[in-house]
Amino acid sequence: MSTTQLLFSEKVRRFVKRNGSVVIFLILAIIASIFVKNFFALNNFLTIIKQAAIPIIACLGITLVLMTGGIDLSLGYTLGLCSITVGLLVKGVGLPIWLSIFITLLVGLLVGFINGILVQVVKVPAFIVTLGTGYIIFGIAQIVSSGSDINRLPANFRAIGVTNIFGLNTTVLISLIICVVMYYLLHHSTFGRSLSAFGFNAKAARMSGIKTERLNISVYMICSFLVAIAAILLTIRVNCAQPTMGGGVYTFEVITGAIIGGASLFGGIGTVIGSVFGVLTIKVLENCINLLNVSYYTYQAFQGIVILLAIIFENVKNRRL
Repeated sequence: MSTTQLLFSEKVRRFVKRNGSVVIFLILAIIASIFVKNFFALNNFLTIIKQAAIPIIACLGITLVLMTGGIDLSLGYTLGLCSITVGLLVKGVGLPIWLSIFITLLVGLLVGFINGILVQVVKVPAFIVTLGTGYIIFGIAQIVSSGSDINRLPANFRAIGVTNIFGLNTTVLISLIICVVMYYLLHHSTFGRSLSAFGFNAKAARMSGIKTERLNISVYMICSFLVAIAAILLTIRVNCAQPTMGGGVYTFEVITGAIIGGASLFGGIGTVIGSVFGVLTIKVLENCINLLNVSYYTYQAFQGIVILLAIIFENVKNRRL
């Protein structure tokens, strides 16, 4: 084999190792284009992007948490709490939109801060902490909303997510901006390097001078902050604030996207590009199920199969490449 071929082969191996979710997405898209009618229609493609935009925001947050070796099972319930919060403030209380959004983002930060403190300072396992806080959050959302949805939100509030700029929906643009910011934060900053080091070996990271306590707490805060943004945008999309928005199903979907994107459940590994294509893979699968008029329960089964295959793919890839 020539030197050029060896170099090309090495580049391919590196690409697959770093961007396994891109490969999974492309394979699924090729299969879908063969068996699903109108899959590659422009309108359908734009629909997939719009449907993926909001989950991508939340997925980037959980990716950071997974990189610490932790997990956030309260994510979906935080979404519901932030949704009903912004709905109550903009319609029930009648606060200015900017203030309502600001308070909702603070609620997200508070949830993340509490999770981070319990995990890092109190030393309770993240699985137990976020499972418990998730149900507490769900209960609070039900109490403050009296178990009711808030419909017909103000038009100027809904305009935030439905306006088109340069031909793109503002929700997609906001998601794109967050992806760019998170890409810099994770891949081109001291924070990202410290996060990877912490995820691989927390003790060694601490001994090297990294302030691991602050880092771990900040990761949970960033995750919940991004979930709050996702909640606001999703509330605008459906024109309804719901205390039950999200929940365990949404949590599973977002975590699945991160795992398909290559984020390790054991910490230290995670990429923005991987998470983006992980969510896109889920949305392509969901789109195919809808186009084929297959039962939603079948989609859930396929989602489980995809996450299992993704984990197997990652294990084999890491051993052989």
